[in-house]
Amino acid sequence: MFFRALWVIWGSRNQMVHERKITSGRDLSHKIQSYLLELEGVRQKNLTFMFARTQGQGGESMREIIQFDVAFDIRNSRSASGLVVRDQKGVIKASKSILHSNVSSPFVAEACACLEATKLGIEMGLGSVAIMGDSKIVINKCQTTVRGKSIIGAIIKDIQSNKSCFQEIVFRFIQRTENLQAHK
Repeated sequence: MFFRALWVIWGSRNQMVHERKITSGRDLSHKIQSYLLELEGVRQKNLTFMFARTQGQGGESMREIIQFDVAFDIRNSRSASGLVVRDQKGVIKASKSILHSNVSSPFVAEACACLEATKLGIEMGLGSVAIMGDSKIVINKCQTTVRGKSIIGAIIKDIQSNKSCFQEIVFRFIQRTENLQAHK
């Protein structure tokens, strides 16, 4: 429940900053309560997800999908990462939440979440994986092999070194609206 509350507050903050939409405390509380009711219903259903097949050189190939998202608390320099793993049919196989401390920026938080996604893929023994997130900067840096001098350069280097643990790994940017399961 704590993580959901954190995500709702963070989403409200983003709406206030980017869309100038102010959400009352009562509305935030209602969102959290409705999520908990939804969660009870979800436990009784098998979650599936329609996901696109990716084109390989030899035709279509299927990959496991790991989605990641982050909530960042600037005042306390903390973040929470949410990860969701789906199999080739779109069925949720695992989810994980991680708290990070001493996080200097939202970009560092997103990079840490992407690194955690690669680590989770390794722990689960996944061979072919698509890692998806809604941070264009992090995804673009993961797709290149050039080492940057940015604040997230060392984290990206760790992500790049984890690539060798997979038979196939791709990084894809997805819109925030497509990343709701990791955001919850």
